[in-house]
Amino acid sequence: MSDTVITMPDGSKWSPSTSVDVIQCSECGDVVDTEEEAQAYADGGNCPHCGNPWVTKRSTTISVTSPAKISGGTM
Repeated sequence: MSDTVITMPDGSKWSPSTSVDVIQCSECGDVVDTEEEAQAYADGGNCPHCGNPWVTKRSTTISVTSPAKISGGTM
């Protein structure tokens, strides 16, 4: 997650939204860095961590901020 804060022309401050894609072994949860690495295991390979046949598990975590000024109070 980023600590970036964007200052808009009107002076309001916004935290941007972010997303993180995770590709992992469905058996043990070992995470791979690239789509190509996952595909190499899926094409008849085994997970290097648990040794089971590779079955891909994908997830995306999306963090969305609401369009409200950043302040010390709550809405």
